[in-house]
Amino acid sequence: MKISLKKTVLWLFFLSPVWYVTACHVISHDKEKGYAMIQPGAAREAVIAELGMPSHVELQGKLFERYASTPCQEPCVVRLWYENRLTLGTEAWSVTLDKHDRVLEKYHWISP
Repeated sequence: MKISLKKTVLWLFFLSPVWYVTACHVISHDKEKGYAMIQPGAAREAVIAELGMPSHVELQGKLFERYASTPCQEPCVVRLWYENRLTLGTEAWSVTLDKHDRVLEKYHWISP
């Protein structure tokens, strides 16, 4: 059975959005699952074990403007950011750590 190049391109054109949406959902689901496991007081190593290496590390006083409106401030020493890069800046998770590298708080950032 011979499939024409035109049909192949047409199928790829119609299936690409499905693959994209599916990939966005899979990334979001995986991060949310790991995020749910993180509790206040957990060590940085536990965060990395659940979520992997962060997309961005925000240091105290240095605002990460893509999502936050206020910078990491005392008692926050560092904020780890995990982005769903396929959502083009509309979804991220942050984990705030104190001076002992323990979780203070966490947020799921999502833009409508």
